[in-house]
Amino acid sequence: MDSERLRQLEQAEEELRRRRERGKLAQRAFRNRRGKKVSKDKHNETQKLKVAIEAIARVARQDDRPELLQAIREAAEATGSGLDLQNSTNGCHKGDKDPRVAGGLSLPLLNAGDPTTVNQATSTSLTTTTQGGSNCTGGFVGGKLNNQKMTAYGTRLGSEIVRPRLDYGLWFNTNRFMRMDSPPLDIVPYLGPGMTTFAGRIFWASGEYLLNLCRRAEAYADTNPSAAKDANEKIWSMVQHSPPLHNVRYIIALAEARREFRDRGYIEGNNPAGETDSAELLQEHVLADYRSRGDDATLWLSPRAVENELRKRLGWVSYRSFEHALQLWDSKQAGPSLEVARSLIYTLASTFICFGDGPRWRADRMSALFDGNIPTTLR
Repeated sequence: MDSERLRQLEQAEEELRRRRERGKLAQRAFRNRRGKKVSKDKHNETQKLKVAIEAIARVARQDDRPELLQAIREAAEATGSGLDLQNSTNGCHKGDKDPRVAGGLSLPLLNAGDPTTVNQATSTSLTTTTQGGSNCTGGFVGGKLNNQKMTAYGTRLGSEIVRPRLDYGLWFNTNRFMRMDSPPLDIVPYLGPGMTTFAGRIFWASGEYLLNLCRRAEAYADTNPSAAKDANEKIWSMVQHSPPLHNVRYIIALAEARREFRDRGYIEGNNPAGETDSAELLQEHVLADYRSRGDDATLWLSPRAVENELRKRLGWVSYRSFEHALQLWDSKQAGPSLEVARSLIYTLASTFICFGDGPRWRADRMSALFDGNIPTTLR
């Protein structure tokens, strides 16, 4: 009985061992089948990913954005597809920076209270850096004038060629959507028809004169220090009368922003002087400074006030003839009235002082100017 019992126990133990062995073999076979299926699925997915990357690369052959090409290159390396993107990089290689930059305006820094410091401040630049980490100047490249059309802070226009393909993609710089579409309040009277009035002519001519002086100071800083010093001193003479105006870089940014809106109908969002009330707020500080000193700011005439003074002197009929001559500004039909207008505008543009919201001239000097420069034939 004991031997029979022992034999049964041995048989049961042997059966249990065989079952465990069969279970192990079944689990091993299951893992092998599962591993092969997963490997096959992974291989299929990798192949599909390679095909997708190759399709993206074909579509992006003509795209010159290095960050897109770099992303495709890295994805290709990760999948081992071995794509050759050399022909689609257009000269951009790994590590290249984004060529899309919004430059700043290189300006003389005139923030001291004494004109003697002017010639020491021609090299400070107001620059703006974007994703690429590069800087460029708004009107200059390497200290030289750049004749290509630029925005107020240096974004180059017309430098990229749009190829006529139906599948061409338009890629936008998000900063461009952050722009000011409303005109600055100080230039509203000088837009549209107001640009061709006498007030509009002297307003915009004054802004151009200021910007030209800035370019002159920058261009001649190394080659002709005397000319650069003269330009800086003229700029300083426009703003030295009130401390709120001593940040000349901001004054130049105001002029650039207003010219940009005149030419393009909007101001880039990265312009620090692009708000609609930037000039108005600056003018309030100037007027507050005048009041604190006990000076009379009403002695200074705005462009429209100068126009009104001229209208009073000429009379309604003569001024209508004078205005008609201004409409012929760009034509070849120059007459005595237009010659007088050009002479007056040049004189006014080169003798103004800044009040934040535009140029100003002393009332008594305007009287003397009109008395000496308006022929009796126009009166």
